[in-house]
Amino acid sequence: PLNSLDNPKEPQHTTMTDVFDDTITNKSSDSKDDDTKMNLTSNALRPFIIISTSYLLFTITDGAIRMIVLMHAYNLNFSALEVAIMFSFYELAGVFTNLAAGLVGAKWGIKFTLVFGLTLQLVSFGLLFAWNSEWEKVHAMVYVIATQVLAGIAKDLTKLGGKTVTKLVTPEEQ
Repeated sequence: PLNSLDNPKEPQHTTMTDVFDDTITNKSSDSKDDDTKMNLTSNALRPFIIISTSYLLFTITDGAIRMIVLMHAYNLNFSALEVAIMFSFYELAGVFTNLAAGLVGAKWGIKFTLVFGLTLQLVSFGLLFAWNSEWEKVHAMVYVIATQVLAGIAKDLTKLGGKTVTKLVTPEEQ
């Protein structure tokens, strides 16, 4: 048991959940205002934590998959220019997506842009698994460019959700 050895008057805990629940429910004041503030803070932080974690994991996987594509292209003897062309379309797709993402977010909401971006990223990753090493360079480049365009769109849709959530949970006076 996770009980306190220093103070036998403290409640006995059997799991970490009990410790966490007890810590959350022990407040310095019993007023309704403190309860309301605690609930508002918890309700505001939950979406922030979910979206921030999603964006962080997205960023890590996005960088990793680009490195994998780069190394695979290197192993297939693609030139530096050919690889640069493939990744240029990734960034170009992001530029155009940024121009439209604000409108999409305003019309369908941040949740839609985040979920659609994450889904599109999964689709682009899945498509990269079908890259056949025996394809001609031109065919492989067109295929990788198409998947990178999807990944570029996904990146900026997800980025919109990741950056906007900070504005939504920050108090107006700050």
